Amino acid sequence: MERMEQFKDDTVIEVEAEHLGFIDSADSESIDELWYSAAQVQRILDLNKAGLQKAISKLTSLYAIDIKILRRGGARATEYSQIALDAIELLNAGKFTELRNLVDKVPATASPSPAGALTIAEYTPALDRRITQLNQNANSASASLNQNVQQLLAQIASENQAAGQRDADLDTAEINAAQNRGATRALAVFQAEQKAQAEVLAQLRAMKLGAES
Repeated sequence: MERMEQFKDDTVIEVEAEHLGFIDSADSESIDELWYSAAQVQRILDLNKAGLQKAISKLTSLYAIDIKILRRGGARATEYSQIALDAIELLNAGKFTELRNLVDKVPATASPSPAGALTIAEYTPALDRRITQLNQNANSASASLNQNVQQLLAQIASENQAAGQRDADLDTAEINAAQNRGATRALAVFQAEQKAQAEVLAQLRAMKLGAES
């Protein structure tokens, strides 16, 4: 701890100079909002790069500290906050109660909207447009379905009418066939009667001729 405090004293001026504009912009900013380079943090805490990353990973995963509170920037411009510095020191020293107390004092940060996400003001009209589109699609699908149903009903009606006509034609054909069968039988009876009459007349003529002779 003494070595850390001594190094902090040596680097505060440097850090404050690097971030003078940032510090002056907020009168209420405290020393907890100081930021250090990765090299400075490694020298203060006597850590290598892997040890630093491992500690940051534990703070974010086990203690749920927002990474943006601990670290900012990227690549060689990465900086670590005073909170990160204090938390890593307590973590590596096994002072978990003090670490938990520190974590409880860490200010909550609102999670930024993911890239491409809509704000509330943007979401409402977008939702309205989506609802309108869905209604239009539903109405179009309903109209198309209704048209298909009407066509199907018309087809069924037409097929029923054709079937009814076939039944009527079949009835007519059966009636005609019956009538034809009746006429054929009647003609056969008439012809038989005519033949019988002709035979009787022929016998009568023969008898008459025999009597006269």
